[in-house]
Formats: sequence, C-alpha cells, structure tokens
Amino acid sequence: MAAEETTSIPEAPSKAPPQGRWRGLLTNRDFMIVWGGFTVSSVGTALSNLAVPILALGLSGSPTMAGLVGAARLAPYLLLNLLAGVFIDRWDRRRVMIVADLGRFAALATIPVAYALDSLTIVHLAVVAFLEGVGHVFSAVSHLSALSKLVPEEQLASANALNEVADSAAGVGGSAISGALIGLARNSTLGAVYSYAVDAVTYLLSGASLLFVRKSFQEERTGAEPRSVKEDLKEGMSFLWRQRLLRLLMVMVTLINFLQAPLNLATIVLATDELGLNAGLIGLILAAVGLGTVVSAFAASWLRERIGLRTMALGSVALWAVAAAMMAAAPSLLLLATGLLITNLLWPIFAVSLVTYRLSATPDHLQGRVNSAFRTLSFGVEPLGLAIGGVLIASQGPRFLFWGAAVGLAVVFLGSIAAWRDTLSADTAPTAAPTPEPTPASTTAGDAD
Repeated sequence: MAAEETTSIPEAPSKAPPQGRWRGLLTNRDFMIVWGGFTVSSVGTALSNLAVPILALGLSGSPTMAGLVGAARLAPYLLLNLLAGVFIDRWDRRRVMIVADLGRFAALATIPVAYALDSLTIVHLAVVAFLEGVGHVFSAVSHLSALSKLVPEEQLASANALNEVADSAAGVGGSAISGALIGLARNSTLGAVYSYAVDAVTYLLSGASLLFVRKSFQEERTGAEPRSVKEDLKEGMSFLWRQRLLRLLMVMVTLINFLQAPLNLATIVLATDELGLNAGLIGLILAAVGLGTVVSAFAASWLRERIGLRTMALGSVALWAVAAAMMAAAPSLLLLATGLLITNLLWPIFAVSLVTYRLSATPDHLQGRVNSAFRTLSFGVEPLGLAIGGVLIASQGPRFLFWGAAVGLAVVFLGSIAAWRDTLSADTAPTAAPTPEPTPASTTAGDAD
C-alpha cells in the first residue's frame, strides 16, 4: 500500500465558463438520455415511498409488518452495496442499469397482477420490496460511476446539479401522483396498487431509454487476469481510506445522516402533538420544502463555482446544527418550518460539491467500489438513526431529539474543522490517479488528498 501523503492541491481553474458548461451539457445527447431515464425512474421510486407502507398496512393491518416490509426494501443497501461496487467495476455499466430497470419492472408488475387475482400477500410484497432495493443499489451505483465518462470533467458539477434537480423534483411529483392515485381510488389499498403499476412502467421506460445511448459507460477494460472479489474489495477500500479528504467526507456524511435520519419523524410528531397542526397542513409544508430543494439544486452548480469545498462542507454542517436548534426551540409553525427548510435546502448544494469531488478524485476502474463503499456507510446508518430516534421521540419527546441532533451536528462541525486544519488546506482538489498496469497485483496509489 502506498504511503499516505498530506500534500494539498489547490483547486484547478475552470476550463470553461459556467454558461458554456450548461450549454454543452444540455446538448450532450447521451447524457440527456441517461438523465431523462434517471428522472423517470426517480418518479417511480417516489411513488413507491408512499405506496409501500400504505399497501403493507392494507394487507396486514400491522405497523410492525409494514416496518418489516420497509426494512426489506432498505436491506440491500447494507447487504449488497460493497459487492455491487466490485461487479459494477467488472461488468458493462450500461447493461447493469438496463437489467436493474427491467428487473424492477418485472418485480413490481407482479403486484397489480396478484392483486387482480386476489392472491397478493404481505410476503409477496416484502419480496418485491427487497428486489426493488437490489435493483436500486446496482442502478444507482452504476449511474454515479458512469457519470464521469458521459460528461467532461468541467461539466461534472453541472451534471450532478441536474441530477439533484431531477431527484428533488421527482420526489415532489412522485409523491403528488401517488397521493392522487390513492385519493381517487375507492380505497387506499387499491390506490397503492395503482401506484405500483405506474412505478413499474417508469422502470420499463428508463431501461428502454438506455438502449439509445452511444457512449461507453466506462473505460475499455484491459486483459488483466481475474482477481478474487476479496482482492477487488480491498483495492477499492484501500484507495478510499488513503485519500484523506475522501475519508474525512465519508465520516462526516455518515455522522450527519445518522443524526438527521429521524428529523422528519420528529417534525411530524412535534407539529401534530405539541403545535396542534393537522395532517393536511403538514403535507403542504413538506411539499413546499420539496419545491425549495428543487430551487437549491438549480443553484448548486453556480454556488460551487464561487464557494470552496471546505467552506461549503463546514458551513452546511454549522447551519444544520443551527436549524436543528431552531426546530427544538420552535414555539410555532414558522420557526419549525424555517428550520426544516434550511435543513433540506442545503442538501443538494452539499451533495453536488461532495459527489463532484469524489468522482473527480477516483479513477474510472475504481468508481464502482469507491462509490459503493462510501454509500454503504453513509446510507447504511440511516435505518439505525431512525430506529434510535424513534425510541428517543417516544420516551423523551421530539424536542429532546432535535436538541440531541443540534449538539451532535455541532460536535461534527468542530471535529471536522480540526481534522481539516490538521491535514488539508482550505481549498483542495483531486489529482488524476494513475491507471494500474494490467497485472494481478496492481494497486492504485493516487495522490493523497
């Protein structure tokens, strides 16, 4: 393993003006096809987010069973993310995305068929939820890993921003569509089944669109001797651990996600139990917050041009701590909604800077493994954070949870300042990591961040 270095590299100057990057991105035929498919499938994912618990409750009448179905949908993030990265770096990424989309279409299409035949069970629903999670893991990591091959490096930030726009808008639109389908059906269970049918079609459209992409989703693979899964995993995780800034960002995001996972639940409990708000008003607030994230996603690329990664990352954590404290002390709807809005507005901006840096810092042959390792930790802690948060809300109340999150985020902020000061300059950027020789024992040293 190469020795870790501490040299800091100043951010490289932009190779094209912002307007040139946006124009080049929007005229990039292959990227826009992939982006369109991603947008459509993201709408489908948002449909399922509402349909899964409603259908599970309708079939079982048990919140416990509904929770288990939700856990089955999230389980692949913990069980398969690391292995998915290994195989995504070995296989054709476009083909992986097509198979993942078509597999999800086939799995989800069985729900309305089984319901029509009066044979739909909670076990069937849990299996489909798990398969949907498997498809999402492989598709998401493949999509992220292929991005640096679909667009030039100077357009990565804009491409990430456009993905954030699509994801945020799909969350709002998908939830609205699913809510309308459930509301218009003769009962909520049938409405959830309709949502599954529409969701299945979105994956079919997304998979079919990828057949029209011309560019390769990865560099040409050399004729290296095959290695074991263990060796490939070790290479990817060793690279991630040696990159000091990537390592710091991974720890930061993991802690942030753990602390913020139960905030939406705490918001709903505080709004209903203490502030006396009805569910309809809470829904409108959440929709407005969702629309705000779309706006911030549009601004993310512009902000990245003007604010360094260190300032963006540390500033976001500091503001998140302030927002959690605002919600903890909120005497009325206004302060609670403001804190929630700040929390959600910052995420697209933070994500664009972080993901763009990670993609630029990682060589193509390691993209799948590095992205999947990063996501395994950062996403894997969310169910744990939500479970612990739920217990604290039930025993101590939502304000206690908000104060705990505020203190935790403040600690993350102070710890990150110290770590950044010790090892890095204020502005950092990746250097190109060398492509390994096609030998079984090859490793990627790269320049430490």
